Amino acid sequence: MTPVSVPLWLFVLMLFLASLAVLERLILPGVRVVLRKRFRAVVERINEKLALKLKPFKLAKKKALEQLLVHDPEVLRLAEKYRKERNLSWREVEDLLAVYAREIVPTFSVYLYYRLGHAVTKRLVRGLYKVRVGFLDRQALARIDPEDSVVFLMNHRSNLDYLLVAYLVSRHAAVSYAVGEWAKVWPLDTLIRRLGGYFVRRDTSDPLYRKVLERFVQLATDAGLTQGVFPEGKLTRDGALQPPKLGLLSYLLKGFNPQGERDLVFVPVGINYDRVLEDRTHALGLPVSVAGARQMAAWGLRWLWNGVRGKGHRLGYAAVNFGRPISTRELLSGVGDVRSLSQEAFRELVSRVGERLWQAVAATVPATPIPVFCGALLGEPSQQGVSVSGLYQTLDAQVHRFRELGVLVPELETGELFHFARRVVLARGWVREEEGRLIPVPEALPLLRFYANSLAHHG
Repeated sequence: MTPVSVPLWLFVLMLFLASLAVLERLILPGVRVVLRKRFRAVVERINEKLALKLKPFKLAKKKALEQLLVHDPEVLRLAEKYRKERNLSWREVEDLLAVYAREIVPTFSVYLYYRLGHAVTKRLVRGLYKVRVGFLDRQALARIDPEDSVVFLMNHRSNLDYLLVAYLVSRHAAVSYAVGEWAKVWPLDTLIRRLGGYFVRRDTSDPLYRKVLERFVQLATDAGLTQGVFPEGKLTRDGALQPPKLGLLSYLLKGFNPQGERDLVFVPVGINYDRVLEDRTHALGLPVSVAGARQMAAWGLRWLWNGVRGKGHRLGYAAVNFGRPISTRELLSGVGDVRSLSQEAFRELVSRVGERLWQAVAATVPATPIPVFCGALLGEPSQQGVSVSGLYQTLDAQVHRFRELGVLVPELETGELFHFARRVVLARGWVREEEGRLIPVPEALPLLRFYANSLAHHG
């Protein structure tokens, strides 16, 4: 037998290819089986603790959901019309569909959401705020059928809303948020998708994109996916509730079948803070700039460093209030099949339902100490300010009125609430105290109004 000699580079290449073949054919299949079993075991353990179970739609692979969207019959019908109107080739339209589907469909990670994400969010939220939670009807929330599709409707105060609500409901459900384009920056976009969020271009007029988004929302709802929606569409600039945008609601109602297996249940959620991290940007109209981002990063690092040294302080209260669930079947009783309505009648229905739901959200917004204090302070405008005793009486009346209305107020006596808020606004430099009177600092008036406006709709 004559030995065969080969160059060293060829031998290394052959060894590398052989190793790849062994890895692909023998090792990876076994690894996939083990990981799949562990993944199913993790999902089963989590589902045992959740009131609203993780549905197969949420756990499906991103590529599979993208293909489901791209080949959806309704999407394909509109795509053909879209192609003819714009004189495009079918390949160009296919590429657009692929881009839209890839942009919208999330990539949910159970481990990231329930292990790493929950632990980090808990420490962050609890480190920043004293968190208080309220329920207008806890028993009604507990009676929601696990098979129903649930949508949490929330007012939008801060970018921290996503983390705060996700943390508070994580024991009951994994929420997929509709997130605006502001978050489409790396690595934030990847993190949001891994946590189950999907992106929405709120101001686009492209009918093809809107159809893909519509079908994703409807397919997700039909599959029982728990969703979180901020109807305002963006953060409030003046602190007051903004009129709701009803695009996503129209998608939800258009795809709802009152005779179907699942009800669509809306849960109103009200959120408020003693300190909104973005308050100066919004209240003072400051542009979001690199300098502003650096300032916020510097503040965050100082806060973390003070926490490590044991000198950290929380920013006050963050409160979340869950309202009574609202059944879509009950909302649409007597309407019949929504899909048979004319466009005008459907728009009127969406407007009416949207107003009803938004009133429910507004009623749940809690009253934390700083907004209550700011409202009482600005309720009696004067160049000489307000006497401490007079302000106390006004605030006491406000607190009692809020509690009579069923508005969530942290469990503090009026005196404790007053002294806490007074100390905070003095420390922030929003007011000054002279001869027993509290006088708003002119430069801080927009900030005082920003917090007071969060409760203005309560009357």
